[in-house]
Amino acid sequence: MKKLPLFFLVILAGFLSSCEEGTQPCYPIDNNRINIQVLDQEGKDLLDQTKELAFSSNQIKIFYERNGSLEEFYNGQMTNMRRNFRIIPLEAGEDFYSMEVILDTEKTVIQWNASEADTLFANIVPIGDPNYCPTRMIKEVYHEGELKWGGSTSMTGRGFTIVKEL
Repeated sequence: MKKLPLFFLVILAGFLSSCEEGTQPCYPIDNNRINIQVLDQEGKDLLDQTKELAFSSNQIKIFYERNGSLEEFYNGQMTNMRRNFRIIPLEAGEDFYSMEVILDTEKTVIQWNASEADTLFANIVPIGDPNYCPTRMIKEVYHEGELKWGGSTSMTGRGFTIVKEL
């Protein structure tokens, strides 16, 4: 019991000695996520995992173009976005599921299954002080050559819909 106060004093001393006055912490959070709804031509939700025609979240893969070649993203240590995407469940008032995707490079390929894929092109720009706390932000996202989302012109949230021909 006598060692307990000493333990807390050591912890407190560690906290106080680790802080430098006048420095601000850097939290480089990239603003590079986009939400996508995926429908078929009849308006059926292709992300609803309870439907037969839906793209299975276990088969979807994300590829980024790096140095001229496509690299699949997978990080088994991440708990909720091992492949840099997640299916967002329906919330009150919503009719369709959406998929949150991290756009890490200008060219991102979403492979829905063995035979279906879509390519997104993003205009990603640096923001903030690159020497202190570099971050990035998506300005525009294109799908099949069409501007699907633009930060300066969007009146809705950060997202768009892809209609698939099945």
